Amino acid sequence: MDNRITEFGREQRIAIARVISDLIMADKIIDDKEIKKFSNLFGNDNKRNLFRYAQEITFAQALNILTHPEDSTDDSEQIRKLNTIQRKKYAETAANVLIETAYSDGLCTPSEATILLCIDYFLRKNNGDYSKYEVQSFHLTDLFIGDRFILYADFSNSTTSYVIEEHYELIVNILASIGYQFIYIPKLVEQYKRKGLDNFKTMAMYIFPDIPETRVEEVYCNILGMTTKKFIQEYLNDKLGFDISCTTPALLVMMGRSSRLCKDLSEKGLPYETYANFLKMNIGNDNVLNVISDFVSNYNKFVSFNINVDFNPAKERLLYSGMHKAFFRMVALAKENPNKYNININTSMGAIFINDHKVNLPLGITAIYALILYRSLFGDKKGLPMKNIYNTLSKEEQEEIQRQYETICGYLHNQEREERALLYPSVMNRISVIRNELDAIVSSKFIGDIQLRVADYIKTIVTDENVTVNGVKIAEHPRWSNIN
Repeated sequence: MDNRITEFGREQRIAIARVISDLIMADKIIDDKEIKKFSNLFGNDNKRNLFRYAQEITFAQALNILTHPEDSTDDSEQIRKLNTIQRKKYAETAANVLIETAYSDGLCTPSEATILLCIDYFLRKNNGDYSKYEVQSFHLTDLFIGDRFILYADFSNSTTSYVIEEHYELIVNILASIGYQFIYIPKLVEQYKRKGLDNFKTMAMYIFPDIPETRVEEVYCNILGMTTKKFIQEYLNDKLGFDISCTTPALLVMMGRSSRLCKDLSEKGLPYETYANFLKMNIGNDNVLNVISDFVSNYNKFVSFNINVDFNPAKERLLYSGMHKAFFRMVALAKENPNKYNININTSMGAIFINDHKVNLPLGITAIYALILYRSLFGDKKGLPMKNIYNTLSKEEQEEIQRQYETICGYLHNQEREERALLYPSVMNRISVIRNELDAIVSSKFIGDIQLRVADYIKTIVTDENVTVNGVKIAEHPRWSNIN
């Protein structure tokens, strides 16, 4: 075993294995030298189990674990301050190991360079509390959003947008030199506006036949009214189930996709879920041109070869692929798919119904789904915390979650609180069971309307207007609106 690996606890080793797995698979070639490097790194560790457990966490979870000393996942402000130096030491050691592994086959492909760039920014170039650069993994639906793009995101109307407007062509060409699309929503909207309504109607007739003819003009107006904030909040977050917040300007770099192994076994084998991995670069007061220039320069330091793809077409040409296509389809078709599902919690039957379809789950898991609904609609509305976040909560907060779960179990039997086994850590095994059942009930064209969003917290985006208890709106129900 590599001596550096001995410094890490079991969770960190699993996290390293997760990222190495993504690096090995990135170029779609499994090289003998990479396998040998992995074997030498972990020595006598049970490598099969290591990889098995590694597949149960996302890319983002893995990198975040590597910023914690040993197996501590306490991310409180006090712990962060106490362990800043130690965290940096572990993070940089992990980064060095991962980068060495990527180069073990003698070259670094563009897809590998993208992952290494993420590792470099997050683990080595980050500030002390790991907030300047963030890594996020979001569960994907069947809507393809593209592989290599950078989305400008900002909810604050910062002056950074003026800089982008002034130097847009330059930014597009710089990023195109390394094969990245630059997505700036105002310019995308401008392209449609320049086409004009009559031209759009003609295009809709041939390429957008899924838009009813009576709605073409409405769709065109919806596109022209789109803003960066609206697109992120109402479409990426609410429709796709992402969890993006940008109170200051940021660049969201699509790092690629990877799979996570669900913890529940099915008759069909071991199901996987696909996640989109993003590096969020918080610009703050930095010059956006410098940030982008440094990004391209750092990328070129890693990559062994590069393929230049022109993503900057003439102004009369309209791109319809990747994120450009996803933008159109989400905005154009959203009104066709209104959130028309109602969730009713029936306590006499101890079950939950989506419209008239029963959610077929055992009572304990039904209670977990109800708890997610409740915590998404009331209190801080964050939802149910994942294990790593749960471990950072105070004892009182953990007890409150357990108490709410037991109370809901009782309510589903039309009685008071019902004592149950501890919810954590086994609750994590139940989430994919709930998701699979929801998938079986809800048509895939209703993107994210009902499905759970899984990030640091598990939550639903359904509003309290769509949730009832025995026919009474949950917000007006005397027992369910305030569960203690």
